[in-house]
Amino acid sequence: MSDVPTEAEVPSCFDYTQLDSVGQALQPELRYTIAVTAMASANKPTLIPPLVGHCVASLSGAEFYRFVTLARESLLKMVATVGAPRIINATSALMDAVPKDVANTLPRHSNRSKNEYDYDAIRSRGESLWRSVYSRQAENLEHKIGNWYPDLIEVIKTDLYGRLLSNCTILGACETELCTIAALLPIDVPAQLKSHVLGAGRLGASQEEISAAIAIADMISRL
Repeated sequence: MSDVPTEAEVPSCFDYTQLDSVGQALQPELRYTIAVTAMASANKPTLIPPLVGHCVASLSGAEFYRFVTLARESLLKMVATVGAPRIINATSALMDAVPKDVANTLPRHSNRSKNEYDYDAIRSRGESLWRSVYSRQAENLEHKIGNWYPDLIEVIKTDLYGRLLSNCTILGACETELCTIAALLPIDVPAQLKSHVLGAGRLGASQEEISAAIAIADMISRL
């Protein structure tokens, strides 16, 4: 094991008991993934290493490995939402804190295969997720954004929804929406947050899971 920050290094206002309480509707690995995502969005990467220490102490080996795998993927998926600099800093904080014996067992190759460069297939996959998230509003929203700038909707549907968000190899569609909620709340974009709260429900998240994701992100954004 590498040196991992202890919970004593967490700001005194950070309460893991409260985090676990408000997030109890979520599986622990997803709960902490959502927390990492909110920390990245809130530009608080220094909170991530102590959280990793908490996970080392409270999760089984298999659960911890899954947490790291999910957290890395969530951070990647939120790169367009949160911004590359914050995601890079958060990923660095995460991986520097993961014990070396665990880090050394993580995949060293990209999960994005050459098939990810089939433009038409990726665009179609992105359109499918877009419709699932936005339902009856999907077409109107697409036209609105396309009228602002055609390239913007093309990049959103093909690159964001196609290549990133709809790749469910590691993080499923429902889990991705819950992480999206955690990424949106700290940056104060209520219209987008509302859309993805509805989208999470459409993709199968329970109201308890949605409320837990909101509560975790809100707790972190207030620190």
